Amino acid sequence: MSKRAAIMALTLSGLLLAGCQTTAETSGVGGQTVQMARDAMARGDLLSTAATGRRVQQIAPRIYLVRGLANVFSQGMDDLAEKLRARGYNATVHEYGGWSQIVAEIAANQRASGGRHQAVVVGHSLGANAVTDISNALAQQGFSLALAVAFDPTVQQQVSGGTRRYINLFQSNNGWGAAVGAAPGFRGRLENIDLRQRGNITHFNIEKDPGLHAQVITWIGQAVGSGRRGGRQAAAR
Repeated sequence: MSKRAAIMALTLSGLLLAGCQTTAETSGVGGQTVQMARDAMARGDLLSTAATGRRVQQIAPRIYLVRGLANVFSQGMDDLAEKLRARGYNATVHEYGGWSQIVAEIAANQRASGGRHQAVVVGHSLGANAVTDISNALAQQGFSLALAVAFDPTVQQQVSGGTRRYINLFQSNNGWGAAVGAAPGFRGRLENIDLRQRGNITHFNIEKDPGLHAQVITWIGQAVGSGRRGGRQAAAR
């Protein structure tokens, strides 16, 4: 984006936010929408607005990483998030019990962007179970992830929709990992990758493996494109 275009985008975003705030103050409703817009601008998600009969926000891709049990046994999610942020992605780490909040944010961003917003969800263990829950909940609302990646989910689940591509990295012989099935009518791409031959990997370190991190980063790039230029330049310095 050129400097001139960036200034215009920021101006339009400000006008949109001001208009929403005025409406909320005069009608008594819409405060939540205003706060979501403020939060998006603070995170750098809101890049610009465009008028196509109605105002549509251009929201940068979001990468959600979901930890497993007790929010402490999936530190590989934090490591992967750092690698993604170094490449310019907006990557955040969450605990698995908050998966419904992730659904709500993705749905709101897709509504605001006219369906253009792209999101990726990656989870480990109970967080991997949440990946399927998120995908299925989005499908029920008519929304979809660009990519879903599970690291060794602990229960057998079926994905009914809500993602264009679902990749499950699991071990069928470690006493924990389970394959993910496709429910009738699922139209996405489902891949179960059994790592049973990887003796150096267990349920408790699968999400920390540097090689798997590199593969996931490649898949994310294929799904939503590379990170923002500013992030890449900052990482290079």
